Amino acid sequence: MELLRRPRVADALLACGLAVAMVLLRQSAGPPDWPRAPFSPADPVTAAALWALLVAQAAPMLWRRTHPWAVMAAVSVAYVAFELVDPAISFRDGLPLGFGVYAVARYAPPPASLLSVAVAGLAMFGHDLLLRPITGPPLPPALRPGVIEVTVAVGLVAGLWQLGRSQRHIHSDAAALRDLTALLRAEQQRSAARAVTAERARIARDLHDLVAHHVSAIAVQARATAEALPEDPGLAGRGVAGIGTAADTALLEMRRLLRLLSDDDAARDLLPEPSLAHLRQLAGVAAAAGCEVDLDVSVGPDVPAAVQVSAYRVVQEALTNALKHAGPVAVRVAVHQRKHQLEVGVVNDPPVAGHQPMPGAGLGLIGMRERVALFGGTLSTGPLADGRWRVEATFPWEGEGGP
Repeated sequence: MELLRRPRVADALLACGLAVAMVLLRQSAGPPDWPRAPFSPADPVTAAALWALLVAQAAPMLWRRTHPWAVMAAVSVAYVAFELVDPAISFRDGLPLGFGVYAVARYAPPPASLLSVAVAGLAMFGHDLLLRPITGPPLPPALRPGVIEVTVAVGLVAGLWQLGRSQRHIHSDAAALRDLTALLRAEQQRSAARAVTAERARIARDLHDLVAHHVSAIAVQARATAEALPEDPGLAGRGVAGIGTAADTALLEMRRLLRLLSDDDAARDLLPEPSLAHLRQLAGVAAAAGCEVDLDVSVGPDVPAAVQVSAYRVVQEALTNALKHAGPVAVRVAVHQRKHQLEVGVVNDPPVAGHQPMPGAGLGLIGMRERVALFGGTLSTGPLADGRWRVEATFPWEGEGGP
């Protein structure tokens, strides 16, 4: 594995090992059995030239990754020169040619790399046909390669080319997989970032809903208490108690939401997730602020928890808007289940005389639309002909016999 991270070191070791192997193989073969050889291996100059040509066939492997065709050409020239000086006794002298073919198939783009098989064949057998008649006498019949030798040699070279080509495809696919893995990892990071943003947006909507609702109730109660204090201290006292209850509830819900941003397990049981079962408590807060709330709820136990939370928040926002824009008025809340669809309707009376609407940021309506859209439902808001204000929302969910 260390060599894979140092390709130049691996190639240097390959070149040295191949050079040593070539020298040992040639030395074990002995002198050529050809009395009319143009040069005598016993001659020191010729012997030195032979060893130099053997090394010259192995040394180019240092550049086989970056210049495969140049390596193939250098090995072929060195091999032909070696064979002209010392006629082949066996095909083991052409071992570097096989490595050159493999290098071209592995690192050069196809289909041009297939030409390396022809170059190797020409180097192994072409010099006997083209160059030897010019440089010296032809080989004796005993040293001439036959059909079997040629077939085996070409087959081995072709096999090495196929092996190199396969390795090229394998490494190319591995590189593509690494790129794809990097893209997937980046997409996972982006998805995680989007999830964090979405969760923060959800927490922000919940904080807006509960803070706006309870602060609106506190504001309405504070105004009513201030008006009733000079004339009816008892009624004012009840109003102050309602302000305290609304503030306590707001604090509990805020703590429940803030524990989502904390790892404190002890804070997880402060308040259960709101659901349709908490609508009566929600209506009580609005009633304490002076609203006359008519609550009509008919749902089954199969309503998903996510639908219940979203429906609760829509009712909460509708009651908040009624307190802010109409004051202590009568409000009718209807929540009905129609098979696999929840229908929510909130209608409040026209504003009381002299009521000053509280300013808003418009986030409540946006939050309601997002919650309804999450389930593919519908939301309709607006005034009625008699001055009342209505909010209607549907929450469908998948199930057998669904809507």
